[in-house]
Amino acid sequence: MSTRKRIARVFPTKTSMSPTDKNAYFGPPDLFTSDYDEAHVSVTFSWDLERAYWLERQWESVCPVKMGGLAKDQKEGNGFIPGEYLKKGIVITSRGCPFKCSWCLVDHPLREINIEEGNIIQDNNILACSKSHLDKVFQMLSHQKRIEFSGGLDCRLLTDEIVERLRGLKIYQLWLSYDHPDRREILIKATQKLKKYFTRNQIRCYVLVGFNNDSLEKAEERLREAWLIGTLPFAMRYRTPMKNWKDSFLYYQREWNLFARKWTRPAIIKTRMKRVA
Repeated sequence: MSTRKRIARVFPTKTSMSPTDKNAYFGPPDLFTSDYDEAHVSVTFSWDLERAYWLERQWESVCPVKMGGLAKDQKEGNGFIPGEYLKKGIVITSRGCPFKCSWCLVDHPLREINIEEGNIIQDNNILACSKSHLDKVFQMLSHQKRIEFSGGLDCRLLTDEIVERLRGLKIYQLWLSYDHPDRREILIKATQKLKKYFTRNQIRCYVLVGFNNDSLEKAEERLREAWLIGTLPFAMRYRTPMKNWKDSFLYYQREWNLFARKWTRPAIIKTRMKRVA
């Protein structure tokens, strides 16, 4: 007889990174919920904490509950195995960032964590990690396919050595960022390094929009610049550090929603840019 605990994994919100198996839940238990030995409430984002505590109380009527996740304890970890709380293939090998950019919500120090198997790297700033940690990450990725650095590669830290190591991997997409007009030259240098070996479809770029009295016109200009530099841009809306995404000042602004919709779909972006080429 198996003695392995039956664990329900509970999440405040469902995202593209969430697991989809039968033991993953996104709300309170109901009459048809299976019997579990434990429920683990996993909260990744700080704005989900309020709902996570509510879910903890709801599941206590079914079984003992543990709460963890990156938002619950940013500094010391919580013992939750990353691979069990993310969709298969998505891995986080570190959290935090040594820089304190005014537009960024990542406000905790860099912490390297255990490296699980996967092909999609979702770290806050993977290139800020130690060389020994990066060596282990690249070793793990050496036998992965369709690799994506969706957490982003910091243009300031993208060295020729890193580009050489990326060349040896089966890359699907590399993500850079254009967070501020002052970062234009840094983006150009990083893109020039990558363009020698990777196509535009592989060199994606998060372009921050809506920060610090930004306008639709200025935002579109930066997105077009990112294209002309050689990347395939993606409009990333700035959000305020509120408890819930819907509290963000951009969430209910229809013009920004329509703008982001146009600048997050590659097919639409390519058509628009060909018309003005």
